[in-house]
Amino acid sequence: MKRTLLVIALVAVACSREDPRQKALGRLQKAEAAMTECKQRIGLGDIPTPDTVVLADPAIKGAELTVVTAGQLRMKVECRLELDELLDARREAAR
Repeated sequence: MKRTLLVIALVAVACSREDPRQKALGRLQKAEAAMTECKQRIGLGDIPTPDTVVLADPAIKGAELTVVTAGQLRMKVECRLELDELLDARREAAR
């Protein structure tokens, strides 16, 4: 009797779990929503989300500061937690 209950409990737990892919996609959706909300809160909703948190990006070193790059720098500072989560969630979803 105890074995039967244990087996039923284990099967119920196994069936109720999300598969890793679904979990990763759910995390990504939440992270994207949080980043969008942060961008809106600081007034930068139309600026593309940065692909990195590096402030002194060598790829743009010496380039003229544009509205987009200035906005992305501001996002990297003011939305750092949301950006970190988004970039981690993207990496996890890409696996």
